[in-house]
Amino acid sequence: MWWLLTAVALAVVWFFAFLLGFIAPPNARLLIKIHDGRLQVTRGQLRAQPREFISEILREARVTTGFIAITFYRRAAFSRNIPGQIRQRLRNVLLND
Repeated sequence: MWWLLTAVALAVVWFFAFLLGFIAPPNARLLIKIHDGRLQVTRGQLRAQPREFISEILREARVTTGFIAITFYRRAAFSRNIPGQIRQRLRNVLLND
């Protein structure tokens, strides 16, 4: 019985960590990690021009850490470090590529 409660508790913690932008979605087809203001594509591919646009948007907003993920269903997920004011611009760049 305790193992079931533990498993449910871990699932709830994982879900809220994902929902609040602490961890990237596991089904991301494109995963961009930002560390010290530099982009690193850890899953998928990103062409040079969108990469430059994203770097510029993040630099203007002074974002130095975080992640951006695009799922197979073409939904964008952002870490909590990415300000809400720039998320639509980032979606436009990534999803219109």
